[in-house]
Amino acid sequence: MQQESVGIVEVCLRLLNNNLRHFKLCLAIVLLPTIVAFVLVMWVIKPVYAATAIVTPPSTSNASLSGLSSMIGGMSGMGSLLGLSNNEDANAVWTILSSWELHDQVIKEFNLAEHYEFEGKFHADLLKKFRKNFGIEFNKEDMFAIYVEDEDYHLAAKMVSFMLEKADSAFNAFKTKQARQSREYFQSRLDSCEQKLDSLLQDFVKFQVDNNFYDPSIQLESTIKYLNALQSKREEVAIEMAYEKADRGEKSKRYEELSKRYQGVNASLSGALKGRHENMGMVALKKSPELSAEYVRREAEIRIQEALYKLLRQQSEELRLEEAKMLTNLHVLEPPWENDKKVYPLRGVTLVFVFAVFSIIATIICNLLCFLESESQKGSSVAREWSRTKGFLKIKG
Repeated sequence: MQQESVGIVEVCLRLLNNNLRHFKLCLAIVLLPTIVAFVLVMWVIKPVYAATAIVTPPSTSNASLSGLSSMIGGMSGMGSLLGLSNNEDANAVWTILSSWELHDQVIKEFNLAEHYEFEGKFHADLLKKFRKNFGIEFNKEDMFAIYVEDEDYHLAAKMVSFMLEKADSAFNAFKTKQARQSREYFQSRLDSCEQKLDSLLQDFVKFQVDNNFYDPSIQLESTIKYLNALQSKREEVAIEMAYEKADRGEKSKRYEELSKRYQGVNASLSGALKGRHENMGMVALKKSPELSAEYVRREAEIRIQEALYKLLRQQSEELRLEEAKMLTNLHVLEPPWENDKKVYPLRGVTLVFVFAVFSIIATIICNLLCFLESESQKGSSVAREWSRTKGFLKIKG
């Protein structure tokens, strides 16, 4: 372990001695590029500044739309048509901020062709040059981070503010158009729903009038009570008849009266069972299951259409308000400010990097020269090849 440590020290000292042996060459190789880099980053290369704004993505308020979509069947196609996606608004803002229309407005507003000293023939190249200085990304908090880099930090801040204003205006236009399309769709559905509801109500009223069937629960209850009363009365008359027959016989006057009463009650009971009193609200028991089922089916269909009509009417009004409103959708949490701290060039990093790289190059060159000198003293084949190379390059040994 001790020998390995000494070997490393020996190698380092040998590298250092070889550099000192060619000190002037080593100094020239390191200092000249470093001085050139220093002059470039200090006075030649123009500094670049960045203006940044943090913006919240627009919030989606589609709770009622989502409820309607799930009620209708949870169809993803309808959700896409009506804008139910949570990411759609954020994607729309991203697209607007990255669109060539907005970038072209910035170029014309701030005369960037003259500012960039652009001499190209194609406008697309100027647009490409601006996009190199523009960026948009999501930060860790899922907010939009929008930045513009420029040699003038005042202009950079103005460009970001201008882009946010135009993007918000474009997004408002997008949402207005989207709300109008959705409202027109809902209005058409509302009209058809209203027509169907009117038709169902008319058919339902006709069904009630034709069958004298208006409220199944009340009518059936009344019919059963009436039948029970008749049945009780018939049994009462039958008991009196049996008693009279046993006491006075079948030829008595009272027995004849009881017999007529019994026949009358029996006829009333038979007529009630057959539905002869429909005009009075009575229901024929044999028809009541079929009529009740049809009544419940029609009533349920009307209730469904009424619920759908209310939802469509409510959503149509909400979309009408959405279409009419012009509010700020992009809320700026951190507005762009005139940041005079350079983002390019990084002077310290550049100088350290240049110094380190050329120090390594100088060490390699100095140690290579010492190795060739050592080989020349030994007269080895490497020395002969080096002499031949110097002859080709006309280097004085």
